[in-house]
Amino acid sequence: MISHKYKSPNFNERDTSLPLKYIIIHYTGVKSPFSDICKWFEKPSSAVSCHYAIDYDGTIYSFVDVQQRAWHAGKSYWNGDSDINSASIGIEIHNSGDEDFLNIQIESLIYLIKFLMRDYNIKYYDVIGHSDISVSRKIDPGKSFPWQILSKEGIGIFSNQDSKNYSKQINKERNQFFNEINQKMLKKIGFDINITNKFDNHTKQVIEAFQRHWRPSKIDGFIDVSTEDILIDVSNQFNMARVR
Repeated sequence: MISHKYKSPNFNERDTSLPLKYIIIHYTGVKSPFSDICKWFEKPSSAVSCHYAIDYDGTIYSFVDVQQRAWHAGKSYWNGDSDINSASIGIEIHNSGDEDFLNIQIESLIYLIKFLMRDYNIKYYDVIGHSDISVSRKIDPGKSFPWQILSKEGIGIFSNQDSKNYSKQINKERNQFFNEINQKMLKKIGFDINITNKFDNHTKQVIEAFQRHWRPSKIDGFIDVSTEDILIDVSNQFNMARVR
């Protein structure tokens, strides 16, 4: 199921003071053949790698041993951690970013994640996307990624709250207390956000990242009814999961 045909030289030692606790999902973001992706990961000057990559046919390729620190996350942050490369396993899925993920790819991804969760004691709620940890730089695995399918397999957190009520709550958006509450919930989930009590540009970017993962039907960076309902639900789920 896992091919060791390719190896990337782009890795170094993990910071052993940090536990290995995250799985980060990416897409490749290009239309090139998978062989070109492999060459890029094998090229030292690219300074990019991942632990695993999944081709269109569902084949899983290993590029960096899990014990090593692959270079997939870049500048990133989640729930108090800033060296995400040291604390995570990176998985790339071959997808241009504007196409649906194939069922066979998702089946392979679920198989791989369950294997990694079991062998490395990674919690289900610590499976997240690149855009979650790098809100101002990245949008992968994108709005088409089927988080709800993974959730049904016990992977990640998802919300069944209604996602279609786009009614804007303008008065609340301009209210300092409302902004503070939203920022605190986003921070509780794990996002890199300061409690400024203001609806600033970074807060808008974080809301966009939240919507991309949990309310992808409309990504605009504003709090509407469904975004608020889902934000409350997801924040509560993370809080309950972490205190168990």
